[in-house]
Amino acid sequence: MDDWTHEQLAAAVDAYRWMQVRTAEGLKLNKTQLYRDLALKHGRTPKAWEYRMQNISHVLDKLKEDWIEGLKPAKNVGPEVTGALIKLLKVGPTSAVSPATLIRLEQQRQLVDESGYFLPENVEDQRNQALRSIVQRQGQREFRAALLEAYGSKCAMTGCDVVDVLEAAHIHRYMGKETNVVSNGLLLRADVHTLFDLFLIGVEPTTMQICVAPSLAASIYAQLKGRPLATPSCKRHLVDKSLIEKHRALCEW
Repeated sequence: MDDWTHEQLAAAVDAYRWMQVRTAEGLKLNKTQLYRDLALKHGRTPKAWEYRMQNISHVLDKLKEDWIEGLKPAKNVGPEVTGALIKLLKVGPTSAVSPATLIRLEQQRQLVDESGYFLPENVEDQRNQALRSIVQRQGQREFRAALLEAYGSKCAMTGCDVVDVLEAAHIHRYMGKETNVVSNGLLLRADVHTLFDLFLIGVEPTTMQICVAPSLAASIYAQLKGRPLATPSCKRHLVDKSLIEKHRALCEW
């Protein structure tokens, strides 16, 4: 593949997607420094990385997708590299998430960077903030406790029984205490909760089986596809299928 390793091509695609997010949000972008960083970490010259980015623009142009202005498509790329880039662009770690979501995530990262959230000289504050973050993520105490009881302290999708990583997920977004009802909740492992919130994992309302976005087909999460969603121990805690249907409708796949 023009002597480029798979790791180098993957790094190029990840860097390109990152630049797309910053460009879309109107954030500052130092391409020259980025190419230097890539060269230091993965080898090659900064100029080679710049030209590879133009190759990616060419591949995106062929796929009828937007490419970064200023990185004019360069056609001089062999079929093997083209195939590898297409695969990476389709199933790479960042492509699983929509551009709009990537932008929101990048905004949050910017806030964290600017606020100095992780300061090594203030370890105690860092620990307290981390603990608060975990508590907030796990969900309101009573809501989470009710879900733990309803699902036997096991993830409704994976069956994971490590309580410390189980979170109270809202099917319909949190809108006050009235939405903290078990029928509007699922007990999910932290990573699955994130993917559920990003609409990359859902539930088919007709079969109540787990469905997974095509962008995750090559990942470990593909094994969840077709699994039945766990049923709560008590009928009054059964999931509201109308809410499951609304969530599934928001999954753009």
